[in-house]
Amino acid sequence: MPTYLTMRHPLSIYIRSVRRAGERLLGKIERRLRYYLGIGFVASVGEAQRDKRPVIDLATLETALRELGLSSGDSVLVHSGTSHLGKISGGARGIFELIQKTVGEHGNVLYPVFPFGGLIYEYLRSNPVFDVNTAPSKMGSLTEYALRAPGGRRSIHPTHSVLAFGESSDFFVGEHHLCPTPFSDQSPFAKLVERSGKILLLGVGLNSTTSFHRIEDKLGGRYLVKIYLDEVFTVRCTDVEGRELQVRTQSHDPFISRVRDGDLVRDAFVRSGVLREISVGNGSVGIIDAKAMEDCLEDLCLNQRFTIYGKIWG
Repeated sequence: MPTYLTMRHPLSIYIRSVRRAGERLLGKIERRLRYYLGIGFVASVGEAQRDKRPVIDLATLETALRELGLSSGDSVLVHSGTSHLGKISGGARGIFELIQKTVGEHGNVLYPVFPFGGLIYEYLRSNPVFDVNTAPSKMGSLTEYALRAPGGRRSIHPTHSVLAFGESSDFFVGEHHLCPTPFSDQSPFAKLVERSGKILLLGVGLNSTTSFHRIEDKLGGRYLVKIYLDEVFTVRCTDVEGRELQVRTQSHDPFISRVRDGDLVRDAFVRSGVLREISVGNGSVGIIDAKAMEDCLEDLCLNQRFTIYGKIWG
């Protein structure tokens, strides 16, 4: 087949992309119609009512964590959007200290402290310089607090840096700069699976779970969708002692990112015990078993041709 006729992705990806673009357009049209028909004010009042945030004390949050099975000695990666739950007493500091207390002195707590917002490709094209000491986190107030807290070690990676606390922090983040892709075998995400760790969702859903990409990097060419662009970026990075490193990495394909939907595998996760959730305030708190998640996603992909990009065919 001539090169110009060769599709980069399976046909199902293109059809899903068109369908999602149509859904977004219809949603935009509906919002405009509601506004022009005078329904907008009523809707905004309803949203304001729903947006009243309850005050949640740390004891309530601690009970939820215990019920979900987070316990002493655990290694846990924390994804957070705590404002979706309500106003939590103690703020970011209180939540940070509660998680540390829950896993205890032999546990490990990891935070995604990614320094970019928006598309990875645009960020890498901007020729960034990543300094492990000064790069910000764009992943919410809890991660911003964690960066200021003493005792953490941050991985040297220009896009998917992870901050680790605990006696095994070096194990989790010490080799991230050696990874050809952000979620490959020496990454914190792979090592969390190796340690049978957990993923904590505080007020956020499956679409905030970056560990979905671990199975993509693990399977490589066997994965049913080509996730990465071909271009390899070399980014100047600086370690904690000020030494410069050149870190090579790749970017997720923005086209593929637009069709990704973690909720497509929610039912499979619940059936297989990968995900457990508890309602807290205006949202929910969930725990994912990282190893069970990887096993479930591998089975879905290789045996059922199903992914977070939909059913793959064509």
